[in-house]
Amino acid sequence: MSDFDVIVIGAGAAGLASAALLAKEGQRVLLIDREKHLGGRGMAADDDGYKLNLGAHLLEDPGSGLTRIFEHLGMTLGHGPSNTDMPVWDHELKAWGSIRDRYSQAGDKDELKAVIQALLDTPYEELDRLDDLPMRTWLGKHTKSQGVIDLFEFITVMECMTENWWDHAASDNLFNRKMHYEERRTAAYSFWPIGGWEKLFDDLRNAVVSNGGVVELGRSVSQVLIEDGSVRGVSVPRIGAALRNEIFHDEEIRAPRVISTLPVWNALDVVPASQLPDWYVNQIRTLAEDRWRVSYAHLSIATNEPIPVIDRQEISTWLHAPISGTSGFMFEQTALDPSVAPEGKYLYVMGSMLHKYDRGRDKEFVREKFEEFEQEVEIMWPGLKDPVFKRRTYVFDPSFGVIQKPGLVGKFRPHWKAPNIEGLYFASETFQSRGIGIDRAARAGLSCVEDILGKRLWPLEMGWRY
Repeated sequence: MSDFDVIVIGAGAAGLASAALLAKEGQRVLLIDREKHLGGRGMAADDDGYKLNLGAHLLEDPGSGLTRIFEHLGMTLGHGPSNTDMPVWDHELKAWGSIRDRYSQAGDKDELKAVIQALLDTPYEELDRLDDLPMRTWLGKHTKSQGVIDLFEFITVMECMTENWWDHAASDNLFNRKMHYEERRTAAYSFWPIGGWEKLFDDLRNAVVSNGGVVELGRSVSQVLIEDGSVRGVSVPRIGAALRNEIFHDEEIRAPRVISTLPVWNALDVVPASQLPDWYVNQIRTLAEDRWRVSYAHLSIATNEPIPVIDRQEISTWLHAPISGTSGFMFEQTALDPSVAPEGKYLYVMGSMLHKYDRGRDKEFVREKFEEFEQEVEIMWPGLKDPVFKRRTYVFDPSFGVIQKPGLVGKFRPHWKAPNIEGLYFASETFQSRGIGIDRAARAGLSCVEDILGKRLWPLEMGWRY
């Protein structure tokens, strides 16, 4: 008899959601992660009294993804404050304004209504055929209004990771816009989970354990074990090795199904490439190579006084930064969750794309770019010139959980169900999936879970997912 029905590798959003759903459905589940913390790349860390995310995380789930997963588990995912406007930087006027000003004329409003209706009339299946189509091309077929185009592209700045802010895939972009319009009647919807990310991840872990599942942190998986084209479990380093010259055989934990939530660039670390078809391995490796094309520069800055543009709860964006000409965004984290900073302090997070992947791992290049980015921030928000707290974060890994270039999304990514291997799944936002960030990861996990169970899960069948 197997030790478990399913082993889930990785305790990030995808792994936690997958394990919680499977345990709820009566499956014997082991969730295992090499790190000692939950959340994976969505984790938060304490730093000098501030809670900092690895990147600028908000949850872009208007209600059909992680929210409904919580409902199925008998829990509530609290939606904190969400933005209703969008301050945008005019690089010519060197001033802030509202995105609404871009389409304030009657003709522009009519154009916007027509574009929204065209999107709502487009089936999700048709969006799947737009993986290699630029978003700007799709917009050009439905409107000539620059204000309407600006609306979509300013929104996308917060969700894309491409060399140029206009160069992103129509399918991924329109999936999110359609989902948001259908569920919230707005072009974009994002929120801070009530209680913060720690509570979100703790709730999912508790759902695993309360339904008989096992969670092991601080323990790595050496390899997924495959025999005669079927999964038989995983091997893990045996607990007890204490001496450097001590040699132990790995311990085997048996299960007929394994869900790996490792990103595409780590997938073959635990799955033998020899067990997969060459074309599938090539898909993985080709996509993994693109990891270094664009990276993300993140600043966390705290002040003694709030620095609002329009409203403290709004997300500000720009297409052309004053010096580099790159795109980016900023929001006040304490306006969404005051607990992320000491009392009386105001924490801001902002991000921008760093290009030139050939120098992306050059520390001096990165340092120079951060200094340039900080100068730009001071131009756009003079009140941030003398912060009481500042941290830089340079991130490669999250780049695939957001909207990417045409030809790098959807069908161009490896499928989440491994070919030729019975019982092996990849629940990662870096494989085929739709959505944004943590919600995208949870949707990826849901796809694998429902395939394993052979059924849709209520009320999740009411929402679209991949």
